[in-house]
Order: sequence, then structure tokens, then C-alpha cells
Amino acid sequence: MNKLRLVLSLLSLFSLQPVLAAEPADPLAYTEVKLQIAKIKVQDSVSFDDAIESLKLRANQRNLKFVGSNLIYKEIAALTGKPAKRMEIYNFCDGLTANKLLSADPQMIAFMPCRIALIEDVSGTRWVISMMMDIKMIQAMPADTRDSAMQVMSSMKDMMVAASRGDL
Repeated sequence: MNKLRLVLSLLSLFSLQPVLAAEPADPLAYTEVKLQIAKIKVQDSVSFDDAIESLKLRANQRNLKFVGSNLIYKEIAALTGKPAKRMEIYNFCDGLTANKLLSADPQMIAFMPCRIALIEDVSGTRWVISMMMDIKMIQAMPADTRDSAMQVMSSMKDMMVAASRGDL
């Protein structure tokens, strides 16, 4: 009886092995893109709050809707019990451009909403930082979509510069 159990156990083990071996190590599909990180120093005469106000005002002028923020420094302070350097992430969106981009390539969702961060580094220097869409992905899109995406990128760059200068 013990030999029969051993044989059945071995058979079941060997019959499961092909099923286990067929499962991929990583079920996710990856697409490599070249990312660009844009950053600009906030002028010393511009306060953190003025930079944020300038960012939001310029977004409005460029028809990018403010859709949210993440005041991550508050979370860090709450978790550590210590004050944290100011770090804030602002989200903006142009819904019509988003629709065009997603129709052309659903992977563009990874860039949405457009994010621009204002941070204070360890030395107290303030920066405006953002990830920019991959130019090659944009150039491969239909002309109307490509033009809209380039307009959004231009707007983001303009917003970053305005925030760094405190422009209204």
C-alpha cells in the first residue's frame, strides 16, 4: 500500500511539473521607452507658494485642467514624526488630448495625468521637475494626435518656466 501511495505521489508530481514550468516568470509585458526628466531651479526670490500659484495660473492659461495634487512631504512627516522638506506633485490634464493619445496608443496612459513636481532638496534649493513623454512614441502617432501631444508638452515646459520665475 505504501508503494502504491509513493507511485501515485510521484505520478501526480510529474504531471504537475509541465503546468508549473509553462507559467512565465513575469506575466507582465514591457515596452521600453526613452524618458526625459525636465527640471528647472526656482529663482531665489520666488517662494514655494508663489511658484505653485504661477504653475496653476499658467496651466489655466494653456488650457490644462488642474486635476489633483499630492503633498507627499506631509505624508513623510506623518510617518516619520519629523518635518520633511517640501515635496508636492501637481496633476494636469487636457481631456481631448488624452482621448486622442489613448486612441492612438493605450500605453500612453502611463503618462497621464501630466505631473509636475515642486520640491525642496536637502540644501533648501527648490526645483520644478517633470517627466516628459517619449518623443519617438509621439512622432509615431497620427498627425492630429502628435500635434496635440506636442502642444501639451510645450504647455508643460511653459508652466515649469513660469513656476520657476513666479510669473503670473
